[in-house]
Amino acid sequence: MIQHAIQAENENFFFPRSIQLDLLKNCPQVIPSLAQWLYEEWHSLDVSLTKEKLIHSFKMRLNADDIPITFVVLKDGLPIGVVSLKKETAPEFADFPEDSIWMGSLQVVLEERNQGIGQALLKFSQTIARKFGYEKLYFYTSNPANVKWYIKKGAQVIEERPFRHHTITIMAIPLKG
Repeated sequence: MIQHAIQAENENFFFPRSIQLDLLKNCPQVIPSLAQWLYEEWHSLDVSLTKEKLIHSFKMRLNADDIPITFVVLKDGLPIGVVSLKKETAPEFADFPEDSIWMGSLQVVLEERNQGIGQALLKFSQTIARKFGYEKLYFYTSNPANVKWYIKKGAQVIEERPFRHHTITIMAIPLKG
């Protein structure tokens, strides 16, 4: 199911751009690079974040057909984008449905932005969440500038709330058949 979706997305979007979507499970050697990106992007907002925690988190997502799962975009064998699907177990999210699915770690390296890669990863995440039978994809962002981008892509703001010494915006995208 997932491998077929990856193949279709590669043929439709990634291969024509000389890049490739793959499971993190197939390229675990990129985990340190991914951890470094996310740490650099978010550690100023989340003082509890460490590269070691990020590496551990990515190692827990080395699945091929189960949640949690991470997808990586590669260019010349190097990661340029990433997105994960997971269950959100942090106590700060205990008021959300226990069986909900959350998108996380949607990131594209700066020099590859504004080429549709982030949008393709967002759409792909929706496709996979739908294939797993979910009706809504939850996520949050710490960057207020990202909220407008997500709204343009069909997301709805649920609320803002404090999270690890900063404010996040929790959002969701309905997953229509």
